[in-house]
Amino acid sequence: MNFVYFKAEYPTYEGSHSVNLVLKALKLIRDGEIIADFGDLKITSLPFYLFTTASTGFRKIEYDVKAPPMRRINYSCGYLPSGKYIVNTPEGELKLTFNALTGRWQHDRLGGETMDNREFTEMGYVLVRPARDRGRKRSSLRA
Repeated sequence: MNFVYFKAEYPTYEGSHSVNLVLKALKLIRDGEIIADFGDLKITSLPFYLFTTASTGFRKIEYDVKAPPMRRINYSCGYLPSGKYIVNTPEGELKLTFNALTGRWQHDRLGGETMDNREFTEMGYVLVRPARDRGRKRSSLRA
């Protein structure tokens, strides 16, 4: 199992911005096959992140969406890249590190223990957003 993402953002602005945007019939596709169908989404702030799991595969992830033309908003999708992420757990939010090469999650406070994507979802963990590095305002999730 792999994690995939969809992102909507203003590419040259940092921080969060209010918007009123409705995406119609958002789908993530791999090799012509729909791997996730989110339906209609209302977005109220950018950057906007949406994460889901997909069966293991290595072909390019693409999206199909009907949206009003908005000149400055960029959309992107793909496999989850390596980096630090804010994760909602049954005990509260944590910052975990994901290694895309190994597909393993690691928490620094847990003595270096790692878990794979299946264990991650079985434990009830949910991806929230990329963590921001101190001193940098851009997110770690790049298209």
